[in-house]
Amino acid sequence: MRPFVLIVASAVLSAAAAAGDAPPGGGFSLPLRCEPGVDCWVMNYPDTDKGAGAKDHACGPRSYDGHKGTDFAIRDMAAMRAGVPVTAAASGTVLRVRDGIADRLMRDEADSAAVQDRDCGNGLVIEHGAGWQSQYCHMRNGSLAVKPGETVARGQALGLVGASGRTEFPHVHITIRKDGEVRDPATGRPLEAPCGPGGAPLWDAGARLAYQPSAIYAAGFAAWPPSTSAIKENAAGSASLPSDSRALVLWATLFGVRKGDRLMLEIVAPDGSAVTRSEAVAARDQSWRLQYGGRKLLALEWPPGIYNGRFRLLRPGLNLERRVTLRID
Repeated sequence: MRPFVLIVASAVLSAAAAAGDAPPGGGFSLPLRCEPGVDCWVMNYPDTDKGAGAKDHACGPRSYDGHKGTDFAIRDMAAMRAGVPVTAAASGTVLRVRDGIADRLMRDEADSAAVQDRDCGNGLVIEHGAGWQSQYCHMRNGSLAVKPGETVARGQALGLVGASGRTEFPHVHITIRKDGEVRDPATGRPLEAPCGPGGAPLWDAGARLAYQPSAIYAAGFAAWPPSTSAIKENAAGSASLPSDSRALVLWATLFGVRKGDRLMLEIVAPDGSAVTRSEAVAARDQSWRLQYGGRKLLALEWPPGIYNGRFRLLRPGLNLERRVTLRID
């Protein structure tokens, strides 16, 4: 009978270990109030490559070397100023809080030096019990609404999405740890584990997002080629333009561009004729890209009516499309 007792004991211990490894409350919720794919997008996943390169959990390039969290981006700085709440991904107790760091996007060495040793910017850490912790970074200056020692409930507002610390885009970064070890919430595995199929997501049912190899998150028309800084400031696009606009430009912004991607755009006039068509091939992987094309005004004015813009990203096994319209009076 002794071997049977030992087997039962082993099974009980294994079940207990599995239960201790389960995420709190059935999983972590989205760390911000948004509708994925509409007004927020995954910008970067955790890096599972143990070397100098970077690979996300699906063995794609949607990460960067040493990245330990998942980045949920919002559309632009205008959305940040309007206010997007960061929320507790699970109930727990606030351990640490930092606020008071200005919101500024990284553009040069001076910006980088300004956040030396404060890469996370404004943020906090929550203890969830059983060794689980969540950390939130890049929150908006002055928005932190909780204090150390305070108990918070799942979904409770902690502050607002910001652009503090080392960041090139307004977003909230969340890192999940179990007993001090960083876990990838898409798979539940430690970051040292190889990428590829398998694992059990730590996200709850409401936050369990399908892997996004790329995204066209915004597109619009402009009267002149837009700058990167202008689009990051406000990516709303123009609904209408005057008939004497000096150019007609269609632009699009993307997350997760890969080398070899075909980026195609076209503008169609009210009479159905093509104003312009263009195609570019990405020369390298890019976590963020602005692409645009158009035509200068060659006559006295543009014909009035509705103009249709279409932007596509083509890759073997992937076909993304974004359509926008413009009225010229």
